[in-house]
Amino acid sequence: MGDMVLTLSALRAVQDSCPDAKVDYLVESGMAVLFQEEPFVRRVILLPRSGKSHSRISSLSSYIKFLLSIRKERYDVAIDLFSRGPRSRLIVWFSRAARRVGVADHTTWLDRWIYTDRICFPNVLTQVYDQMLFLVRGLGFRTDFPQPRMSISAKNIQKAIGLIGESVDPKTEYLVVFPGSGQTNKNWPASNWEKLVRSIRRTGVHVVVMAGPLDREPYEQLKRLFEPEEAGIQWFLQSDLSVLKGVLALSRGAVGNDSGPLHLAQALGKKVVVLFGPGDHVSYRPYLGSFVRSGLSCSPCQAFVSHCPDNQCMKTIPVEDVLEKMIREGLIV
Repeated sequence: MGDMVLTLSALRAVQDSCPDAKVDYLVESGMAVLFQEEPFVRRVILLPRSGKSHSRISSLSSYIKFLLSIRKERYDVAIDLFSRGPRSRLIVWFSRAARRVGVADHTTWLDRWIYTDRICFPNVLTQVYDQMLFLVRGLGFRTDFPQPRMSISAKNIQKAIGLIGESVDPKTEYLVVFPGSGQTNKNWPASNWEKLVRSIRRTGVHVVVMAGPLDREPYEQLKRLFEPEEAGIQWFLQSDLSVLKGVLALSRGAVGNDSGPLHLAQALGKKVVVLFGPGDHVSYRPYLGSFVRSGLSCSPCQAFVSHCPDNQCMKTIPVEDVLEKMIREGLIV
């Protein structure tokens, strides 16, 4: 989710420079709703997925049909914003767009035939959204809004109110807490989250704890540390990104591990405090808010799954440091 949200600046630059441009966005199905609600995206195209029930022949046939449908559109420009693997390269090449743009940082010997334009990012551009903007600026697109911004609709707000109810005191609002990240080694210990949530509650701020299907385990671990129906804390395990947008839009901000929802919160204009361990705190650092890390010499390492024996880069982040950053950003007083 995070990478997708960070492309919004590039999309907006295209729209701002060419209001009549027809912009289609290719994305995995789980992220589609985020862009279907953006007014400057004409159509969201879903990447085909090969399910377990499909044979290899059936999957190949579906993919060929998908590629042919892309070519049929006769695009003027096809932009591969990340250029990280063979799939995006194949799609861009098969589009036969007059200009096929990719990133030169991850080149293969085939790229000279795949792309008509290969953009190399200057070393001074360390944040991902700056790199996305640099890429489209090379094509002549400009925007007055360099940071990612996402639209919010009345439907998003209505869904959010339907979920959290109208019991939250509008004077105190609420903070959204994300105890998961989709990657085990990027998660702060549940005991630390418990201390943080209780500290937030002592300031009088309501807490909404949220997680998606991939974060059920850290979410449940944290929930077990609290009494059922404990005052001032709400718990929601759900996967509707349209609802998540509304919940974040109504909040005073968010705190969580390095993960997509924290990027989404910033794109909605909310300040965040992000906890970094193995992830890249330079490329993905917040542009609205602050981050906290332990400062271990081995971090970042990008070892997100099982390569680290003890995950000290997350375990050693003090609760007090997170609280200090939250106070500094005005998330709590």
